[in-house]
Amino acid sequence: MKKLSLSQYLESHGTQTVLAEALGIQQSAVSQMVRSGRNIEITIHADGRIEANEIRPVPARPKKHAA
Repeated sequence: MKKLSLSQYLESHGTQTVLAEALGIQQSAVSQMVRSGRNIEITIHADGRIEANEIRPVPARPKKHAA
């Protein structure tokens, strides 16, 4: 199993279209992930399967403080 950032994967393993097909999503969704700057991690499994996960802090949204 190998883990790469989205940008590292695209630089070394193929195009947005190829990644989108591997993930079963539209190319425009991959483009949006790239443009938004989200922290996406691509996992390449030993069997060749590709998975994408967004790495986010917990909690994802900071609590609003009462004034």
